[in-house]
Amino acid sequence: MWAKRYLALDDNRPMWALAVDVLLSMNVTKDAGAIRPSAQINSFLQSWTPAIHKASKLPEYLKRMIATARKHNASFAAIKLDRELKKKLPIWYHLGATKKLRLLNNSRASDCLRKNHAVRIVADVARMTRRRCYTTMRESRNDYVPDDCTCRLCLDDRSRGCKHPHRCCTTAENLLREVRPKWHPDSLSPHDGLTLTNNRQEKNERALAETGTLTFDPSVTQRGELDGAFRVFVDPSSHNEPPAVRR
Repeated sequence: MWAKRYLALDDNRPMWALAVDVLLSMNVTKDAGAIRPSAQINSFLQSWTPAIHKASKLPEYLKRMIATARKHNASFAAIKLDRELKKKLPIWYHLGATKKLRLLNNSRASDCLRKNHAVRIVADVARMTRRRCYTTMRESRNDYVPDDCTCRLCLDDRSRGCKHPHRCCTTAENLLREVRPKWHPDSLSPHDGLTLTNNRQEKNERALAETGTLTFDPSVTQRGELDGAFRVFVDPSSHNEPPAVRR
């Protein structure tokens, strides 16, 4: 029950969960390496894990909470995510990234992205890669990265302390490139033929309002908020596997 309440990420999230976030971030396993505090958001949404061994300074009740969650394989495990949900995931220590992204998490450029560009989630880096001045430069295939762009966005970046806005855009693009297809917002998931038609979805909405008969929706596509995709008894080997498709 504690883990379930902790993983509620909506406006009704209990205040104590915020304190737990801090405590977990201060007690990280050694294999996670040196993690910048600014890169830590939630261990259930990222690839770092809190330490719960005997020498860990976590309170015993938190060790039990994490141990229980691990025992039942509680994790973020949607079979298929819609594009908007993919954008809401943290980019730092991304759950569906290659090992190379882990090396990029704590670079000087990544520090700038977090401090001066407020980059936290996938949508933030995607926004930077679509900046007009940057895409124009990329389309010209010019390897020279200018530091004197006078567009409003670059001027705003410099006013916040970024010395090389276009280089930060390049770093954002590199980060996004290391997200695997299942989790990448620009990768279209295969059509599974399971989602109800718009007409049937509308009928279900009316049925809900009028306490009528609902048509079962077999869709495996997860939509909405992140906390709706937490599952227990998850098979770790299926984490990065694409969803099965009905033929």
